[in-house]
Amino acid sequence: MSARLPYVEDPPPELVPVYEETKKATGRVLNITRLMAHHPPTVAPFQAWYRTTREGPLDLRLRQLAYVKTSQLNRCEY
Repeated sequence: MSARLPYVEDPPPELVPVYEETKKATGRVLNITRLMAHHPPTVAPFQAWYRTTREGPLDLRLRQLAYVKTSQLNRCEY
């Protein structure tokens, strides 16, 4: 499925550090970040939340299980 909005490839100046941090952590800028860049105030809170899910106390298998279960409960494809 493609995004309804175009991805922001060249971020506004305030999001350049976020793009760089994301590239350093994941090797790329995630599509969700590139979409949220249309509304820059939402990016920093999302990044803080995402960091806790990525680096939180659960091991990778339990995190994946939580993603799948949450998707099922919300009737979303994962």
